[in-house]
This record gives sequence, structure tokens and C-alpha cells, in this order.
Amino acid sequence: MPAYDHVFVIVMENRAYNEIIGSSSAPYINSLLPSGALATNYFDVSHPSLPNYLGLVGGSTYGITSDCTTCWISAANVADNLESSGSTWKGYMEGMPSACYVGDSYPYAQKHDPFVYFNDIRTNTSRCNSHVVPYTQLSSDLGSTSTTPNYAFITPDMCHDMHDCATSTGDSWLQSNVPQILNSTAFKTQRSLLVLTWDESETGDQVATILLGSGVSAGRRSTAAYNHYSLLHTIEAARGLSTLTSSDAGAATMSDLFATVSSSTPCTGVGLTASPSNSAAPGTQVVFNATATGCPNPLYQFWILPPGSAGWQIARPYSTGSTFSWSTSGLAAGTYLYTVWARDSSSAGTGCGSLGCSDAYFPAAAYALGTDPCSSVSELAVGASPQAAGSTIMFTASAVGCSRPLYQFWTLAPGHSWQIAQAYSAGATFSWNTTGLAPGSYLYTVWARDSSGPGTSCGSLGCQDAYFPGTGYTLTGQRCSSVTESASPGSPQASGTSVTFTAGASGCPHPLYQFWILRPGSQWQVVQAYSSSATFIWSTTGLAPGSYLYTVWARDSSSPGVSCGSLGCEDAYFPAASYSLTSQPCSSVTESASPGSPQASGTPVTFTASASGCPRPLYQFWILRPGSPWQVVQAYSSSATFSWNTTGLAPGSYLYTIWARDASSTGTSCGSLGCEDAYFPGTAYTLR
Repeated sequence: MPAYDHVFVIVMENRAYNEIIGSSSAPYINSLLPSGALATNYFDVSHPSLPNYLGLVGGSTYGITSDCTTCWISAANVADNLESSGSTWKGYMEGMPSACYVGDSYPYAQKHDPFVYFNDIRTNTSRCNSHVVPYTQLSSDLGSTSTTPNYAFITPDMCHDMHDCATSTGDSWLQSNVPQILNSTAFKTQRSLLVLTWDESETGDQVATILLGSGVSAGRRSTAAYNHYSLLHTIEAARGLSTLTSSDAGAATMSDLFATVSSSTPCTGVGLTASPSNSAAPGTQVVFNATATGCPNPLYQFWILPPGSAGWQIARPYSTGSTFSWSTSGLAAGTYLYTVWARDSSSAGTGCGSLGCSDAYFPAAAYALGTDPCSSVSELAVGASPQAAGSTIMFTASAVGCSRPLYQFWTLAPGHSWQIAQAYSAGATFSWNTTGLAPGSYLYTVWARDSSGPGTSCGSLGCQDAYFPGTGYTLTGQRCSSVTESASPGSPQASGTSVTFTAGASGCPHPLYQFWILRPGSQWQVVQAYSSSATFIWSTTGLAPGSYLYTVWARDSSSPGVSCGSLGCEDAYFPAASYSLTSQPCSSVTESASPGSPQASGTPVTFTASASGCPRPLYQFWILRPGSPWQVVQAYSSSATFSWNTTGLAPGSYLYTIWARDASSTGTSCGSLGCEDAYFPGTAYTLR
């Protein structure tokens, strides 16, 4: 069996051997026979379609006897073996709406896509999306040898595969699509095989199977008995894969359809050297050089077994390259194993196992990736101790003896335990913001370890290669020595005036201010809590006239306050000062009605008031209906007008009046109906 770089399989539908070979409805297919090889005694393995497709990629029908759509399978398949050997694969499905589509979407039929039935493909979203794709992706993948998969499984849609349409329709589709494979760079420049087969026959079990490509015996017709398991075994041998089941293992390969390769000379041995040899620090680039003997065209496959790993990993699949550069950056320290397999390009491998096939292998050798620990570390504080709390201190660390140091910075507050201020990273600097920290003696340190190791010394707090001894750093408090406060506008002012208090502290770089007001007959109240704002705007609207007290407290942001009492703590305070709020009562008020009396009932009447002697007058409008008491029709507000809706009111003589008071006044005259500064005498208004 020749080895192949690329194998393409196209599966058509439901035609017996004699419906294709020699048929006038399949001129293109028959035109391929002189350059290809024909299996004249080839059979399906079951009915209907699905179990045949499963047999082609899984080596079993799994007891399935229908075209079921949810009969999922947990078993290994050819895709698994391809990937484990470092090979690439894709399923190209014509009409598939999207990658890894599950279900039917005519003319696409799930039963013709065997890969989605396997749980390890379907349920692995990223794997399925990148490997089971719409047929339209094939043309771009054929653009280069690197993007052309080692194994391609192709199914036309339900019409083009002859299932629902005429043989001639399928023949025309093949004539339009097969040449893009045969003329691709991969097919023409590398060892490639194209297989055209049918899943089953509707009138029996014999189907046509045609092989095209390098190494195929042109024009040959084989009478050997083959089936879909034979084809699977042939592909496995061509790619150096292990078999999947007893069915494909027991089926003969279709070797008589290939020309005899007289130059098949397997490799008899292979040697391997590493540079640097035996050991290196993680991050080192290790170059392996292999040399095969006994074969003219050797291919090499390099393997690595990480420490504690469950299995060997292909570091580079079979290729003509005899050197492999192993990047150890980021790898954990430990003992790794390495080996190389070799086979001639004409050989599928003379020895096969669960991992694949080779002609010869190099016995596994050990390679030690060692740690590169830091031997010491120093730390420098920029801004020597002591500094005022609130300052920003920059720490800089420097490790010795390790090529890739990581640093972890720590601080110890007075009366507390050590805390990580900046976790392990490549950053050699740490900016310590002391804002809000209490004055006192702090300790700082730094740990260092190389990125290649977890640390050579461990304790309850963690691991390090080296540490800087804990060093003291003092934070001092800067207290405010005094504070002033001014009011604008000054006292006295009428109630309702906005008063701005401005404070100024001395002796502290980061002052905080807290403003207080004491109302007459009340207790001190915080009107603006500690903040960096040096101003407070006091809204006196609605406040009763009287003598108020105000003050401000100040403390530095680094200080909790040097003087404390029942109300709190401060560094300095401004002696309480008096601020008088006065009232300015209205001296008189007038009122007019428009339109004037008399008017017909239902006429809207607007009353307009005007007060004198007060800067912020409030008005309250009253109406006295015939035979009723006075009623407030618009309570005190700053509105000087009132619209009287007389609709529905009985004709008669009504009285109206207006009260006025300043916003700073509760009223200078009070009676049973309330208080006012001034009133307009009750005036008659007649509704007819």
C-alpha cells in the first residue's frame, strides 16, 4: 500500500454497479476509468443509507438499521485516529446550512453526514464547527497544500448524489466538481488519492468504486471482493493509522488497485540528538536532529511526553524535515521524554500500534527542564521614611540569579498581619498609596521567584526563591493647626436668603471640612460631612427668623482627629458664630378683579394681588359665598393671581379678599382662620 498525503472520498447514492459502469447516463464517470482503477466486485455493508456511511468512517454499523437522526454513538472513528496521529481532516457536506448543523434541511440530509452522529465530535462545539463544514468551503481549502486536509469526506446534496434526481444529474455534478480536486495544487504536487463510491444499491448490494491519483494502477479492474470496510482499511493503511474494529481490521486492503512500488524501502533505524543536550532551563529553545538509515526518502515524526502526562503528544507530524525546534517557554520544570519516528515516503510504516505506524523509532530519552531560582532580591523605597500619610511611595525591586524574575510586594500595617500589596508579576515596581492610612510604623518587603519555578522556600504565606528583610517605614500625621470660616452675605439676612460659608485650614496638606448649624432651641447638626470641599451653601428658605450659630471642623486626611467629643473628632474648629435670620413682613396688599362686577354666572374671573413692604410675598386667596363661611380657594404661594371658575355657581353677592405675608414671616397677625402680615378688605362681587 502506498502512503498518501491527501485522501478524498466522494459518496454518491442508491445506484447499482451496472447502473453506472457502462451507462450512457454517466458519460463523465465512465471517462475516468482509463486513468483510474475500478473495483468490479465491491459491495455495501447494510441498508439503508446511514449504516453504510457509519461503516465508511467508523468500521461498524453499530446495529443501526434505519436512517435515524438521534441515534448518537459513543465510539472511536477515523477522525479520532487522524487527529491523534497529527493528521488533518474535514467533512464537506453540500447543502449544509451551517457548520456542524444537526437535523435535516433539504436538500441536505443528516443521514449522509456520519460525523455528527459521534458524540465526541458533535458535542465538542469548536471541534465540530471547524471540521464538519458546508461543501462551499472546499474550494478555498484547496487553495494551498497547507489548507488541504489529509482526509476529506465529501457528500453532494440529495439531488446531486443521485438520491432524488437522475443519474445524469449526478454525473454532471461530478463533471463540474471533481476537476477542482484533480487540478488542485495538493493533488498535483503531493501524493493524493480520490475515491468515488456509492453508499448502496437499490436493486442489490454491488456498487461501483473508482480510485484516481498517484500510485493508482491506471485502467486496472479488480475482481477481488471488497466492501466499505475494505475502503476504510485502505485509507487507514495509506495514512498510517491503526484500525478501529474487527470489521475494518479483518477486511482486505484494496492493494491490487495500486501499482507496485518497487522503491518501497523502509527505514531500518533512526538516530536523534538534542542541543543543548540532556537539560536546560525552561524558556530555552531545544533543537532535535534526527537521522534515518536504510531509506532513501525518510519522513520524521517527533514526539514529547510531558511529566505526569497521560500520553505522548505529537510535537510535529511526519514531514521531510529532520530537525525540530522545541520551544520550552512557559513549560513547567521537570523531566520530559522525547523520541522520533521515521518511515520512508514509500512506506505506510512497517510497525503499527495504537498511536500509529513507523518503520523505525528512537528509544525514548529524558530531557530535564530545570528551575532557574533567584538567589537574592533587594528593595528600595523612593521617598525615604518618614513621610506624611497620604503620600504615594514608590518601591523598586531587583532580583539576582534568575533570568525571568517575578516579584510579590507586601506591607504590614501596625497591629495587623502581612498583606500582599501586589501579587507575583514581572513588574519590579509597586506604588503604595497611603491616603487614608493611620500614622504609625509600617513594614514592607518583597519576594522574588523565577517564572520557571514555584519557589524554593515555602511557608504559611506562600513560596519564594528569595526575600528582602522586612523594613520599617513611618507614616506621620499632619494635623490642621487652625481653621477659619466666613459667611457671605453677612448677618443679618432675611429668611430665604442663600448663605455661602467658606472655610480655610492651616498646617495640613490635605484638609477635610465638616460644617455645622445650630438652630434656635435645637441641637448642633452636621449640614455637610467631612469632605475636601471648603464651601457650604446654606439654604434658609422656610427657616424661622432668629439667631443661628455656625461652625466648621477641620482635620487632615491622614488624621482621624486629635480632639474628640460626643459629636466626633477634629484637628481644629472655628468658634461658633452667630447668624441672624430676620423676617420682613408685608405692610399692605391690594386685589383687583377682571372683569369687574357684576358678571353672569359661568364667567371666568381673574383676581390679581400686589403686596408692599416685603421682598418675597406669599398670597392666599379667599371667597365668601352667600350664606356660607369664608373658604381658602388658593393657599399661600408665590402666585399673585387666582382664576375663579364661576360655572355652576348660584347668582348672588359674593365676597373676596386676599391675605399676604413674606416668606420669612409666619404672619404678624393671627386669628381663627390663620395668620397674615396684611389683608385686603372683603369686597363684593355679584354674579347674575
